[in-house]
Amino acid sequence: MRAKVFFLVLLFLVAGCGKKEKPFKPKGEAKVKKGSIVLEVTATGAVKPQVGAQVKVGTRISGKVEKLYAQAGDLVKKGQLIAVIEHEDLKADMLAKKHQMEAALQDLKRVEQVYPLRIEAQKNAVKKAQAELHLAELNFERVKQLHRDGLVSDNDLDVAIRDLKVKEALLNAEKNRLFELKREFEKVRKEAHHKYEAAKEAYKFAKIRYGYAFVYSPITGIVSSVSTQQGETVVAGLSAPTFITVVDLKKLQVDAYIDETDIGKIEPGQKVTFVVDAYPDKTFEGIVETIYPGAIVRNNVVFYDTKIRIITPYYPLLKPEMTADVTVEVGRKDNVLIVPSAAVKVGMDGRSYVMVKKNGKWVKRPVKTGWESQGKVEILEGLREGEVVALW
Repeated sequence: MRAKVFFLVLLFLVAGCGKKEKPFKPKGEAKVKKGSIVLEVTATGAVKPQVGAQVKVGTRISGKVEKLYAQAGDLVKKGQLIAVIEHEDLKADMLAKKHQMEAALQDLKRVEQVYPLRIEAQKNAVKKAQAELHLAELNFERVKQLHRDGLVSDNDLDVAIRDLKVKEALLNAEKNRLFELKREFEKVRKEAHHKYEAAKEAYKFAKIRYGYAFVYSPITGIVSSVSTQQGETVVAGLSAPTFITVVDLKKLQVDAYIDETDIGKIEPGQKVTFVVDAYPDKTFEGIVETIYPGAIVRNNVVFYDTKIRIITPYYPLLKPEMTADVTVEVGRKDNVLIVPSAAVKVGMDGRSYVMVKKNGKWVKRPVKTGWESQGKVEILEGLREGEVVALW
């Protein structure tokens, strides 16, 4: 029995020693060459309106919507009338305030016309009093000289003195009247001007409130949604009720959501390419513009919103909320040795190796790799340009 077992073991060993190793047959082969390799970060994003490119248009007053001139999909221009709210009461109030303003203006004009004439007349009265005083002074001097010469009586001198004092008092009275008239003019004009300014402000406010009844588009764009209908009553509270939402499709951006493991590689100014499902064969280009610091957590994964400015002409292809598959170029190396990714294998020991053709045979050779991107691997050590490697 032992002899039989020994014979079988010996037969197995002989058969094993005589078996030939199966030759290596690659799926293909490629030459080691120099070229460029780009390190990329991929992410999912969405097309979004830029800040100010999407506006919710509403009203600041309550009332029934008398007219609504826009529907979803309509193109509206900046300043175009969109809706009209009932406004008869506002119009009446505005016209009343306008009338009050015009009346106050007429009062102001009348004051500014009448008082200067009265002041001018009073100035003439002062001049007249001055002339009369001057004549009284001359008469007094003449009578005084005649009295000294004994040619007139004391009574004549007393009359001349009294006349002089009367004329002096009259002049002072006319001057005081002129002063008071000027002061009165300033006071009355100030009051009239204040009344006019108050009436003008009241009219301005009433006019503004009347203008609230007419709703205009603040931007040029497409009406993306309509949230009210003609005939409905809207109530303006703390926030203006929205009539329509207008989007300027010529001002879009891409918000890419970058994984926290990759966000450290992203910097403003990096080149970006992206595609959308609506146009899978068209590649759009952009540039990283802003990395928002606030984190977005989805399914326990942390992302950071990254704003991308689109530089490829995109109107009217792109629309808000389109899903974008984003690729960010975070690094680039030129004139380096590269091989296809299918040429590099990782052994059980964690080291990379390739199969190199040498004298018509395939020889295993360890290599040191660098970046890997777009189906290419950078070779740092182990290969030379022109050598042929196997594709697995």
